[in-house]
Amino acid sequence: MPILNHTRRFLVEQLADKINQMVIGSDGTQATADDGGARTLAKITPTVRIIDDQTILVEGRFGTTYSFDAADVQEVMLQYKDATTGQFLPIYRTDIRGITKSTQNEIRITLLIEVN
Repeated sequence: MPILNHTRRFLVEQLADKINQMVIGSDGTQATADDGGARTLAKITPTVRIIDDQTILVEGRFGTTYSFDAADVQEVMLQYKDATTGQFLPIYRTDIRGITKSTQNEIRITLLIEVN
């Protein structure tokens, strides 16, 4: 029996409420369901919107103030970080083709997450 639409919407809302950090990192290894973190280069608070009963849109911008000479950006991770304890829960990670980030460019990341 499939999950009911009201429950799916509840799960989407709960997940959207928990995404409060977007992390870019330098680890280019293949992303898996068991990932637990990132080789962090920078973190921002992304914009999170619910598109419909099963889709979340997450957007982040790393502007010209960010520059990484030692490593290319090779991963994006979304996580929940508890402000009181500092504990974090990885939610989503993907590896990407390397991007050189300097003060001469910006990186805009848009992710659609579908909850089935």
